[in-house]
Parts: sequence; C-alpha cells; structure tokens
Amino acid sequence: MIRRAIEEHAFPGAALAITHRGTLIAAQGFGRFTYDPAAPPVRADTIFDLASVTKVVATTAVAMLLYERRRLALDESVASGLPEFVSLAAADERAARRNVTIRMLLAHSSGLPAYEKLFQFARNREELLRAVLACPLTAAPGTRAEYSDIGFILLGEILGRQAGVPLDVLAQREVFVPLGMTRTAFNPPEEWRPEIPPTEDDRAFRRRIIQGEVNDENAFVMGGVAGHAGVFAPAIDLARFAECMLTRGTPLFQPATVKLFTQRQQSPG
Repeated sequence: MIRRAIEEHAFPGAALAITHRGTLIAAQGFGRFTYDPAAPPVRADTIFDLASVTKVVATTAVAMLLYERRRLALDESVASGLPEFVSLAAADERAARRNVTIRMLLAHSSGLPAYEKLFQFARNREELLRAVLACPLTAAPGTRAEYSDIGFILLGEILGRQAGVPLDVLAQREVFVPLGMTRTAFNPPEEWRPEIPPTEDDRAFRRRIIQGEVNDENAFVMGGVAGHAGVFAPAIDLARFAECMLTRGTPLFQPATVKLFTQRQQSPG
C-alpha cells in the first residue's frame, strides 16, 4: 500500500513501524526524501516533522500527566490559568470566554477558530501568543466542535505555566525520555537535519527549503515550540508511544487516565 502511494505521488517517502504485544516486529523505510531520484532514501529511523501529531504525543500527554498529579483540572476555566484570555478580548466577548474550559480545548469545542495566519504580522513568540489570546470566538463555547490549532496553542501555554517549565522541557523530561523516544524532540539539533526530509519549498514566508525546522509558520514564529505543532520523531519512537497507550498507559499513565482521555466526547454539533 505504501509503495503504491509513492508510485501515485501521494508522498515521496514514508517510514513504517509495527509492534506486537510490546515488541517491535517490523521497521522499514520506503521511497526517498523528495521525488528527485537522487534524493536520500527514507530509512526506518528517518526523522519526520510530526506536525499536528504534536497535539497527541506532547501536549495531550503532558496534560494527562498534570491531570494525574492534580496540577490540571479539566473543568477549570482557561481564564484561571491565562487571565489575558479574557482581558485582551473584546468587551462583548469577555463573559462567554470565562466559560471556556481546559476540557473544551482538549475536545476542540471551545468556540475558538481552527486556524489563523498570525505569522503574517506577529514577529516573535510574545506577539503571536498575544494575538492567539485575542483571537475572537467563532462560536459560543461548547456549542460546536471545530478542530483548532488556536486552542492547542493556548493549552500548551497553560501547561507550561502550571508546571513552571516550557512545554518542550516538560515533554522531553516527562514523556519522551521515560518512553525511550530518544530521537524525538522539539527543535531538533543541527546534526539531525540531514536525516530529516524537507517539508516545503516556502516561497512566500521564509523563502527557503524547509528542512529540520518546523513547517508550521505559527509554530516557527513561536520559536519552534507550540502546543499544536513542532515535534520531530521517527516512526519507531511513535510506535513506542502507541504501545504505551495500547497497554493502558504502562509505564507512563494510570489506566483510568488513558480511559478518560481517549473516550469519545459528546459532540456539541
């Protein structure tokens, strides 16, 4: 199936890792970094920009751990951790924004927009975060489900403030290292770059080939560390995370936490 997809130009290359009962039984790379026949081949341990998988392996995983440690309450308001979420908003929205909870950010039902090109005017992390905090709601909280990068940027900031350390440090220390995800990181080191396939020929914003740095422009302006994007990893490391979830959290989470965070939410619409 992967070879057929490469032949049909769905993508130039991919890596596959398969585990069975906790053991890695297959790992293989297919295709090349680009469609150029001279491009490097994808190997089993090739590192990829995970894009929105960051929301799962970093942001949600850290939220699960803080929840277990009673450092994060799911029905707590976003404003309690980020007062600016209300103070920077338009006056007529402030009452509604006080009703947005952590649970709503996780379930994408906060009423925040899916995506905004904030990188077009924000010049650094502080400016972009301020723009996120002021993003107008597109629906009343809890009335509509809409997958939201904006919501997860806020969630990543809340987690960092609650723990007193940035999201990337939290994820590395509390998730990646304990699971043996040795080649997983935000902002991969320079020496990893030749091992990472390029994601885009960006001719509009950065005006260069994007390789070894986060493709998402908003995450780039935030310094490569954001709740919605920024993690790089090989398929083998993702298989380790998946095994943890399939074994009810061993050795990272309590089974009840995995059950709570993976159960289907009642969709508001």
